[in-house]
Amino acid sequence: MAINSIPNWVMLRYSALFRDFRSNRIFSRKEAQDAIKKHGLKDDEKLTNTFFSELHKRGWVEVKQDKEDKRKKTFKLISPEKAILNLELTE
Repeated sequence: MAINSIPNWVMLRYSALFRDFRSNRIFSRKEAQDAIKKHGLKDDEKLTNTFFSELHKRGWVEVKQDKEDKRKKTFKLISPEKAILNLELTE
């Protein structure tokens, strides 16, 4: 899977999530929003949607539908090491 670099505003939020969840914990959108706010970063529903869309399309997060409620999604971060090693090296 090719991984693409991410914009700085996305990297800051990824870093906030990684500090709380590392790459081995599945978490909800609400938990992500709480973690982002806890680290002093701006967050709202639209920004959260854009953030997860950017992470997913660039290969930095795994997204799955919640087993109990199909309207909800759960997330799992890709480790920074894996992301860097699989980064598509194009200019």
